Amino acid sequence: MDYRALWPYPSWRAGQEEIARRVYLSAREGSLLLLNYPTGAGKTAAVLAGALAAALEEGLKVVYLVRAKAQFQAPLRELKLMSKRVELNAVFLQNKRDFCQVRGASLLPYDDFIKFCAELRSSGLCPFSRAPQPPVFRGVLGYEDIVALAAEAGTCPYEVARSALRSSHVVVAAYNYVFDPRIRPLFLEDLGAQLERVVLIVDEAHNLPYSLSSILSKELSERAVKRARRELARFYSGPDKPRLERDLYALSTLLKRLRAPAKGVEGEFEVSPSDVIEVAPNAAELLRVSAVVERSLGRASELRALAAFLMALSERKPGYVLAARVSDGEVTLVNLCVAPGREAAATFSSVRSACLMSGTLPPREYMVHVLGLDESRVRELRTPTLWASNATVVALKGVSSRYVERVDATFELMSKVLDELFARLSRGVALVVAPSYSVAKALRARLRSSPIFLEREGTRVSELLNAVRSHDKLMVLCVAWGKLVEGIELRLDGESLVKLIALAGLPVPEPNLLNKHLLSSLRARTGDFDAAWKMVYLIPAAVKAAQAIGRGLRSERDRVAVAILDERALEPTVKNYLEGLGYAVNPAESPEELLAKLPLPT
Repeated sequence: MDYRALWPYPSWRAGQEEIARRVYLSAREGSLLLLNYPTGAGKTAAVLAGALAAALEEGLKVVYLVRAKAQFQAPLRELKLMSKRVELNAVFLQNKRDFCQVRGASLLPYDDFIKFCAELRSSGLCPFSRAPQPPVFRGVLGYEDIVALAAEAGTCPYEVARSALRSSHVVVAAYNYVFDPRIRPLFLEDLGAQLERVVLIVDEAHNLPYSLSSILSKELSERAVKRARRELARFYSGPDKPRLERDLYALSTLLKRLRAPAKGVEGEFEVSPSDVIEVAPNAAELLRVSAVVERSLGRASELRALAAFLMALSERKPGYVLAARVSDGEVTLVNLCVAPGREAAATFSSVRSACLMSGTLPPREYMVHVLGLDESRVRELRTPTLWASNATVVALKGVSSRYVERVDATFELMSKVLDELFARLSRGVALVVAPSYSVAKALRARLRSSPIFLEREGTRVSELLNAVRSHDKLMVLCVAWGKLVEGIELRLDGESLVKLIALAGLPVPEPNLLNKHLLSSLRARTGDFDAAWKMVYLIPAAVKAAQAIGRGLRSERDRVAVAILDERALEPTVKNYLEGLGYAVNPAESPEELLAKLPLPT
């Protein structure tokens, strides 16, 4: 099918038709396309047009994956427009808790909700699970459509969405439906297709490596072990009960002892899996007992979840380490996936084709090695940021946010420059991006500017928006790895309110357990320590810097001044990446030269 016949707009923006053509060809030939195209410039519609044209020709399924719920709307909007040009079925699929209409269910942690749901359904108390079979609906179904149809049929919205999968040409879903090996088989069964018949689209693909690590890592908390012990005590009476109680007590005691190495400081450290397996109950035995307990509980048990964790731990899969995380005085064991490329490679080697797209896509080498892509199948299409020339970017020499340089003198210098820049700003938002919460708090203690909005670990986007509405001029002190830098859209009358962006240090990831082991994995894969180190630390920092700059360029009308207070921005890996996106990075030898080179937009 001609992808141009699916195009829902009177004309194409610059680059869109080429995107549609390349995605179409990629799906036909079975390649993996790395697509960099500016955020907000219309890549979603172009990618869907190309992928859908190939899928309709060959009877394939298009699966469009997003990381966050906020990203579901764009593909559904484009699909609804395309459905006016061709008969098209598509459905939005999110987790069961988000679909649930039972009052208060959305407030439960997800694992608790799953147990709550199972209990309601098995007891016949769920008012939305009484319909014998959800009817199959057609068209493009977003969240509101699904909820309305479910209410009309008197059934569960999640089951309505599931029932629509098999007849859908396109499914919009979260990453874990394809990349979690426990969920993927169930999803593909409902979809009625194997990966070989799927055209995969991964939105915001720069997030995929760290998202995969989170999806594939499994946790066991002290509280979960306590709940498992209570279940065993109340609902099991077999002859092996005393031994199982002793083993669970031994596991609980081990978790308490693991608090000691942290010495009261929150953080994480590595633990030997053997230390846990030696004292814990046998996983297969726990699984058998959980089935007995669940007959009384009427829902999935904590014993089953514990058994699943211990089974995963006993598998000793390569690319995983066992970590102990201490937070609020409690220890949580994490079977941490430190080499997500091993799992991702299995998916990408099986799909018919894939398009990994982003407005700040990392370099080819990074995507190939970190995600385990077959380089012979990889193709690229990269378009610089459309309005990159509207950003003036200056990097200051002689200052850095390296851990060894996070001293009073560094914070005093940064604060002085930030105060002077903010004083010169006549209106709008100055977005100051720190590499961590600790650096943000150190700067806040020294800044003299006012008003300042400080992002904390629990800050909500709505709080920031309220602050922006209350002030004609505001400094927003946020964190590169927090929720605001990538998620905010501050505009008024079509113009970005962000007039100044200052990176108070290069946002290099912390050298935590994940990154240390990822470095070892990539070093073994590439045979080059320097290249591996850049992939783990410098490239993610460059991507975060680009995302920060992009907050000030949302249309061709926008102008933004960018100060990078870290000389590492001039290091070739970072500088070349930013310049590949279209940003010219100019050096400044002193704060005075930086201020002279950085005229602020009015």
